[in-house]
Amino acid sequence: MSNLQLKLEAFIDDVNREDSLTLRFMEKITDTMFFLIKWAAIPFAIYLLFVISSW
Repeated sequence: MSNLQLKLEAFIDDVNREDSLTLRFMEKITDTMFFLIKWAAIPFAIYLLFVISSW
C-alpha cells in the first residue's frame, strides 16, 4: 500500500511541475488525435461534397 501511495505522490508532484512528463505525454496524445481527425475528415468532406452534388 505504501508503494502505491509513493507512486501517487510522485504522479501528483509531476503533474504540479511546470515541465511535467505527464502533461507533455497527454499533449502529444491530443496533438496526434487532432492530426488524425483533421486529415481523416478532409477526404470525408470531399466525399460528402460529391454525394451532395449528385442529387
